[in-house]
Amino acid sequence: MSNNYGDVTIIDYNDWTKRITTLEKPREWCEALSYSPDQQYLAVGSHDDSLYIYKITDGEYSLHWAVTFVHSSAILGLDWSRDSRYLRAVDQAYAKLFYDVTESQQVMEGMSTLTDTAMWQSVTSKLGWDVNGVYPQGADGTDVNGVDATADRTLVAVGDDRGSVCVYRYPVVRNSHACARLSGHSEHVPRAKWYEGDSQARYLISAGGYDRTYIQWKEVPIPE
Repeated sequence: MSNNYGDVTIIDYNDWTKRITTLEKPREWCEALSYSPDQQYLAVGSHDDSLYIYKITDGEYSLHWAVTFVHSSAILGLDWSRDSRYLRAVDQAYAKLFYDVTESQQVMEGMSTLTDTAMWQSVTSKLGWDVNGVYPQGADGTDVNGVDATADRTLVAVGDDRGSVCVYRYPVVRNSHACARLSGHSEHVPRAKWYEGDSQARYLISAGGYDRTYIQWKEVPIPE
């Protein structure tokens, strides 16, 4: 949980009244936060154009690496590799950069060496060949606010500036792909995230902008 000053408060998942710690390094609010698959790291992307990676040891959070003066704009999305070694970050200036967290260094050739979609634990990057088709013809990067693919990589949900949540079959390589459009928000949709629990049910949760509304979608229609 982040406030407008950049502080990130970690709350106990089983008891939301219990604060574990507050991370105070970011200087502006943080839009992207993601735990590594092995739960050893927390990556925090801030609107101060920096990326902060915290190491978690016995429940204690310590700053492992601060990536500063690399991104030129706010960080909007973060994806970990399945082995928790690599991290990719997308910013507001449409840069997609890659990092080796264990070595604390940027992977300059990441666009060519870390392209296997199967190696990534999540798909929240709105830049890439696998999501190129989510942009309507004539649209730019600001029209699409966020993407998220299902764990089995069959569907991808997209929140846009028209108040819609669009569901596509993954990957979406051309803008001719059909989408199942879900309407319910009155304003732009900054985020749409899949929730897949222990049961067979799969839900989609979308967050509205100015309408300040969360919608939980069940039995999401499958696009043709």
